[in-house]
Amino acid sequence: MKQINFRKTILKIHLWVGLLSGLIIFIICITGCIYTFQKEIKLSIYPYYSIENSNSKKLTLKKLLESYEIQSNNKVLQIYDFTEEYRSTILKTSKNDILYYSYINPYTGALLKEKEQLKDFFTVVLKIHRNLLLKKEIGRKIVGYSVIIFIISLITGVILWFPKNIRIFKSKKGLKSKFSIKKTKNLKRILYDLHSVLGFYGSFILIIIAITGLGWTFSWVDETLYRMVTFEQKEKTKAVLIDSTALSYHTLDIAKNKMNYNEENRQLFLYILPKKPTLPLKISGYPNDDSYGSSDHFYIHPLTGNSIKTDLDINKKRGTKFRSLYYDIHTGSILGIWGKIIVFIAGLIGASLPITGFFLWRNKRKKIR
Repeated sequence: MKQINFRKTILKIHLWVGLLSGLIIFIICITGCIYTFQKEIKLSIYPYYSIENSNSKKLTLKKLLESYEIQSNNKVLQIYDFTEEYRSTILKTSKNDILYYSYINPYTGALLKEKEQLKDFFTVVLKIHRNLLLKKEIGRKIVGYSVIIFIISLITGVILWFPKNIRIFKSKKGLKSKFSIKKTKNLKRILYDLHSVLGFYGSFILIIIAITGLGWTFSWVDETLYRMVTFEQKEKTKAVLIDSTALSYHTLDIAKNKMNYNEENRQLFLYILPKKPTLPLKISGYPNDDSYGSSDHFYIHPLTGNSIKTDLDINKKRGTKFRSLYYDIHTGSILGIWGKIIVFIAGLIGASLPITGFFLWRNKRKKIR
C-alpha cells in the first residue's frame, strides 16, 4: 500500500512539473540541438568563415587592424586569431552600441563580411537557448528554473520507469519491454514506449547537460559544483588593473611573438582589447572555437607588451578546471564529434519528452471522461 501511494505521489509530481516546464524545455532542447553543430555548419555554408590558403604569410595583427579601419568605422573589441591556415580572422566590433562580427582575410586584410550580431542565425539560436530572447536577467531565470523543474521531471521519470516488481528483469520478455520500443499498431503503446524508454536512455545525459547549464545561470549552483570537486569554497578572483594608458596595436604583435603559437592543443587565441585605460590586454589560448576547457590566460600591459599576470591551465585548481569544462560538457565537445552526436540525440529525446508526455496525459483525461 505504501509503495502504491509513493508511486502515485511521484507520478503526480512528474506530471505537473512536466506540464509546467514542457514548452520551455522543448524550446531549450531544440535550440541546443541546432547549436551543437554550429561550428561544422558555419564552416560548410558560410563562405567567409574560412578561406583558401594563399601560401603566403599572415599579416601582423597591427597591419590587419589598420587595414580593417580603412574599410570600416566599427570599433574593435575582440580578435579571434586562429592558427589554422584556412580560417578567417574574426573581429567582434561595435558601432552605435550595436555588436557586429567582422570577418577578415588574414593574408590580405580584406573585409570579407560584416554582420550584425543579432542578425546571425546561430547567435539568435543561442540567445533563445539562454534567455528566450527576453531581457537577460528575466529570461535566464525563467530558463534556469524551468531546467531545475526538468531535472525533477527526469529523476521522477526514472523512478517511475523501474517496475513495481523487479523480477521482470529476470525474463527476456520483461527486459525487452523496459529497454525497447514495442512494434505495434497501438498508438498509445508507441507513445508510452517513446516517453518511457527514450526518457530512460536520455535522462542521465540530460541531467549532466542540465546541471552544467545551471552552473552558468545560478551562482549557487556554480559554487556547489566547485565545492563538490574541491571541498573548498570558491576563490574570489581580483580584477587585474594598471595605471591609465592607451593600447598600442604594436603591443598585439609583441605579445603574439612572445607566446608559443605552435603550442600543442591551441588553435585559437582570443584578444580582448581593454575597454578602459586602467585595464590590461587579455589574451586567452583555447584548443579551438568549440572547446574551452583547456585554456591559458595572459594579462599584458597594453603599451609596453610586458606580461603582468599569467594563468596557465596546468596550474589551475580542480574546481577552476572543472568550471572551465562547462561548455565542453554541455555541448559534448569534450568527447569530440562523437560527444556532440550523443548530446544532439539526447537533446532530441529531451525535446520529445514534453510532446509524448502531453499526449499521454491528454489520452488519459479522455479515458477518464
